[in-house]
Amino acid sequence: MKKYPFILCLLATALIKTNAQPEQRRIDSLKIDSMKAILSTLKGIALSDCLNEIVKKYTSFQGAGGMVQRIDSMFHFAQLAYDEANRIGYKRGLTVSLLNMARSKQYSMQKGQEEFVRPALKIAEEIKDDHLMGEAYYLLAAGENETDNYKKAIYYFHKTNDTQQETEVTTWLCMSFSNTGDYEKALPYCDKCLTLAQQNVKKDTSQWGHELVQWSYYDMAEIYKAAGDYETAMSYLFKSNHYAESINSGWKNYLDISELYLRIKRYDSAYFYWNKWKKDWDSYAWGHKAYGNTVLAQIYLATNKADTVIPLLRDNIIEFRKKGKEFGNGIIRPLLFTGNAYAELKDYPTALRYVTEAFAYAKENNARPLMIDIYESLSIIYHQVGRYDSAYHYLLKFTAIRDSIQNTQFLLRLFNYKREAETAQKEARIGFLNRDNQIKQEQLKQEATFRYFLIAGFVALVLAGLYLYRSINQKRKDERFLLIQKEHEWKMKELESQAKQADLQRQAAHLEMQALRAQMNPHFIFNCLASINRFILKNESKAASNYLTRFSRLIRMVLINSQRSMIALEEELEMLEIYLDMERLRFKDSFDFVISFKNVIDIETVLIPPLILQPICENALWHGLMHKDGQGHLNIELSLENSVLQCVITDDGIGREKAAELKSKSAEKDKSMGLQITAQRLALLNQNKNVQTFYTIEDIRDENNKTVGTKVILKIMHEDLKPVPA
Repeated sequence: MKKYPFILCLLATALIKTNAQPEQRRIDSLKIDSMKAILSTLKGIALSDCLNEIVKKYTSFQGAGGMVQRIDSMFHFAQLAYDEANRIGYKRGLTVSLLNMARSKQYSMQKGQEEFVRPALKIAEEIKDDHLMGEAYYLLAAGENETDNYKKAIYYFHKTNDTQQETEVTTWLCMSFSNTGDYEKALPYCDKCLTLAQQNVKKDTSQWGHELVQWSYYDMAEIYKAAGDYETAMSYLFKSNHYAESINSGWKNYLDISELYLRIKRYDSAYFYWNKWKKDWDSYAWGHKAYGNTVLAQIYLATNKADTVIPLLRDNIIEFRKKGKEFGNGIIRPLLFTGNAYAELKDYPTALRYVTEAFAYAKENNARPLMIDIYESLSIIYHQVGRYDSAYHYLLKFTAIRDSIQNTQFLLRLFNYKREAETAQKEARIGFLNRDNQIKQEQLKQEATFRYFLIAGFVALVLAGLYLYRSINQKRKDERFLLIQKEHEWKMKELESQAKQADLQRQAAHLEMQALRAQMNPHFIFNCLASINRFILKNESKAASNYLTRFSRLIRMVLINSQRSMIALEEELEMLEIYLDMERLRFKDSFDFVISFKNVIDIETVLIPPLILQPICENALWHGLMHKDGQGHLNIELSLENSVLQCVITDDGIGREKAAELKSKSAEKDKSMGLQITAQRLALLNQNKNVQTFYTIEDIRDENNKTVGTKVILKIMHEDLKPVPA
């Protein structure tokens, strides 16, 4: 989505493949002049075909006069070809000339190409010309960006064995899905595009054939970036860039590499590659320069240089507004980053105006990936100006769309690993079949050899009996040895295959843990937002403000730590203390809490999963202490025993039986999602680590066997922070 204006600026170049060298341009010019010279000697079908061939030459000719003059010439000769074909009833000539007129509209970025494509498609269907039907659907898809038309074009180009056109259309379909955040739909087309491009370049060694390979590497990088696999995405970007250097392509990937380094917060590297891109500034189209400015603006925002962002993007915004709706995607980021810059400078009314305009463009163009950043910016700005209802509204939207896309990303990553596992299994099955075939062939060879020697022995039994016997016996020994050796080799390959599958299963388990952690964050956030909502409904504005201030600090820590599979125990306890302080505020100091250590624990080096203790404490407060009369007490005691972190959480609340009784009478049936997810996370964390019981809960009773509280014992397999080498 972010590169859409750049892609539009290159559309004509991509479709007509204007990569001719000066010598080639001279040859094309001579061909055009020679064809024009014989027009007066032609008529009928020959005249129509020659005129359409002149149009085709103009699409790749970069002579004097510039792009506008070439487009006018294209339309002029296409119109002449149409008139001649119409005069003699030449249907194929009518179709080609109509498509050429539509292309001239497309290259000039004008509307109205559909009025030529629709009748051309109708005639192509009538004469059953599959290739012309593919070209017609391709032009319709390029004008309307409809995925169905792209798919139809791919079908017809595949049917006519036009690999280059099939690769080209598949590339655009992949980008179309990626622009709307449909990464799962984009993945198979990106994979197919890479295969097609590598096949096509073997027979199409033109500059455009090589550039299609570069595009396919770039599209795969976009998919892996969307899935959060930045390492693989970076490898594909470098492949694309190296390929560009090998074919001397005009499109280097320095800017994309810069943006990816920015995403992983390596700002020095991001700025370094941005400067490498900047060296060729004069050769870039306007849209690509605008995109480059947005990347630099992000670097400035990330490095606290907000005052430089506004003048940097001002001219881009003005130019985008002049160009109209076809560049509506390109203006979104400059507007958003300008708004964020004003927000950093505390000019919130101006910031709100820019971000709201970006929101309108993003909604109109279905730019779902960008809506995440827009919703977050709107929530922050509205909070700063005191409009908490609006801030809460956009915070909910931010959470919903982010979780929607992130869940898709996790499924995408799981799908990738699953596909790798299936490929490995298929390879193993093929290997087994090959082994069986080889054994059968060896058996057939043995039988043939045996029959041969039997016949030979029968003819010369007396003269060569002893010699044949020794030869057959020795040969059988050799063959048995070879069979045993091959069996051993196949067993070794089978063991290697099993090891590879086991490794893929471990990766899948790791991803399942990430998915559970991703579910934990929305559950926790929604519970906190419910607390804020109760303050607001009770008109306790001061308490709500105090609560929201602590909540903002807590949510920042949660969002940062949710990106990591393990965090220091110190950070976990800090988040827990903030949460318990918030609950004390909400329950008007009706309970106290104490966090203590049974033995010495280095909380800075002990690593545990984030948000593993909070759901247990939340359960103790909501179902135990909240219903108790008088002051409640919550104790969290930590100890380290035999490399296992043990946490004992006790409360003097009403106990489980009374809580269950109150719950059964309540209209709300809380399913304790937090405890369920925590139990699953502990099960995954402690599997295969000799920890049989990782979660127990029991009632605390006094000498009269009366329930006076609840005790929860957690056993957590932790990791130790590795020291950084000096």
